[in-house]
Amino acid sequence: MRLLLRLLGIHDATSPERLATGWTAVMFGCAMAGTAVLRPVRDQFGVVQGVARMPFLYSLTLGVTVVFTPLFWWLCQRMPSRRFVPTVLHVLAAFNLLLGLGLAWIGDFDWKAPGGKQLGELFWGYFSAFNVAVPTLVWIHAVEHFRREQALRLFGLIGVGGTLGVIVGSWLSAFLTSPSWSAAASLLLLELTALAHACSRRACLRLGAPQPPECPPAAPWYAGLQLLARNPRLLAIGGYMILLGMVATAFAVAQTELVGEQVARARDQQIWFASTEAWSQTLVLGLQLCATGRLLRRFSAIWFLCLLPVLAVSGLLVLAAIPTALAVAWVQIVRRGGQFALEKPAREALYTPFDVATKHKVKFLLDVVAFRLGDLLGAVYQVGLREAQVGGGGILVATIGLAVVWALLGIRLGAGASRPRT
Repeated sequence: MRLLLRLLGIHDATSPERLATGWTAVMFGCAMAGTAVLRPVRDQFGVVQGVARMPFLYSLTLGVTVVFTPLFWWLCQRMPSRRFVPTVLHVLAAFNLLLGLGLAWIGDFDWKAPGGKQLGELFWGYFSAFNVAVPTLVWIHAVEHFRREQALRLFGLIGVGGTLGVIVGSWLSAFLTSPSWSAAASLLLLELTALAHACSRRACLRLGAPQPPECPPAAPWYAGLQLLARNPRLLAIGGYMILLGMVATAFAVAQTELVGEQVARARDQQIWFASTEAWSQTLVLGLQLCATGRLLRRFSAIWFLCLLPVLAVSGLLVLAAIPTALAVAWVQIVRRGGQFALEKPAREALYTPFDVATKHKVKFLLDVVAFRLGDLLGAVYQVGLREAQVGGGGILVATIGLAVVWALLGIRLGAGASRPRT
């Protein structure tokens, strides 16, 4: 038991801390499971639409994210979290009920039925907002009740809860036989999230007086843009995020093409997406528990910021040699495992030299808007190469070129993070 507590990072936690952390981890797990159970259905709709429609779908993702997120935070600043978090969860659950009814109306995976395409596009846009809101609700609750010292010791376990939730939600999606059942499962998981929030809040109150979140008053929407324009390092992080999105889209395009060509049945396509996500998150979980902390303490950030570009180039070469759905599944598992377990923690450390006000103003722009812009630019780039009738070798070289620039930017950012600050 002591070994397990040490592995989970709570061997030195008090009993109230363990209870509060455990319930918050359960909350995060239910929330991420509710997201993961819907993702394969969304991705299967993308396969039906095809590569040519990806620029439109990614522009829809970017547009919804940019419009929804400021509204989300505006409402958050005007309600206490004890009311805001469960209220939004119940509202999203109600939307999932409507989604499930719509999916049942058009029939299983029948996106070509009357109204099916329009429902799929609404679902794609809704999922973009849903995917941002649900995990954010958990952290809104967590940062209000855990002090900074507690967060450094205990938030890792909460993150493990989220990873377990994605694994459970992905496998659940693979077993559910209908998209409408996936929507119903997501609804139930959101209500369980609200229940876990109530239990977590009661446990968190035993930690002592709640600490206010370390956030300054709301800033104008353009404040982050002003900081970006004045700070070369923030601009470099933005460029890194755009390239991350562009190269990730190259794999999404390959995935859409190969799954659409080689996995005939829509139900099998959903299982393919769900299984791939579940195995990639299983790899993330294993690395989080056994390797992430040790590796991050032992090696420079340069290694981890270059890891994804190296994995991307390797994956592109594998897919050029073995263009199969099975190959792209294994490439995605390894690539996403490395991203979420190793590259993302190193990337988060890039923000530590900046003050809280700066992080509050620019982090959303960099982590969400820049990344989604990269998705869109990557889709336009890949589709443009195909429409220009560039051969497979030319597309490979053009995409590897992006990965090389991305790696060089990672080296620059990692070197800056490794220098001592005065």
